[in-house]
Amino acid sequence: MCHCHACQRRTGSAFGLQAGYQADQARIEGSSREYARTSTEPDQHVHAFHFCPECGSTVYCIEEDAPEFVAVMVGAFADRAFPAPSFSVYGLRRHRWLALPEGIEHDDVWSELQSLYGAGEYEAVADRGRDLIAANPLNAQLIYNVACCESMAGRAADAIEHLRQAIAIAPDPLRGMAAEDSDLDAVRGEPGFQALLG
Repeated sequence: MCHCHACQRRTGSAFGLQAGYQADQARIEGSSREYARTSTEPDQHVHAFHFCPECGSTVYCIEEDAPEFVAVMVGAFADRAFPAPSFSVYGLRRHRWLALPEGIEHDDVWSELQSLYGAGEYEAVADRGRDLIAANPLNAQLIYNVACCESMAGRAADAIEHLRQAIAIAPDPLRGMAAEDSDLDAVRGEPGFQALLG
């Protein structure tokens, strides 16, 4: 469940909702048109959205740097029994009237630190992140993001430990993300890093 402005504009709704699959779990048939969008985040990932040329609905998305995953838009299933989302991102841009499902993991906590991350104040994020992790010990995204900031702040041991915790909670997609994330370049050569990706 994504509340970013790009997903709001793309869907014409208050959020985008997609289900992630390994590429070998999905079969793509029929024709589609592609809309490629470069993220405004520092990573500048390219998101390739495929939509139906007949009705204009977005059907699926594949990221250029992660072809092993495919995200299918939940609305394409037209299934009222489809499971509730388990993860919500860009809480900073979530419409305040929109309540999240009970028990969903969300990044509203991370949004408290996002401006510091954007300003490159990684040590400040690492310092504040410890208390937030203690209060939210199962929030894999928070823990992962703090690990990234610890990496860039030169706190290798803390980064490896928090990365281990995050991957233990949500092995997919965090393991794949960590393999490519430039925020973790400073700890890539540390003992134990490759073991986490195993």
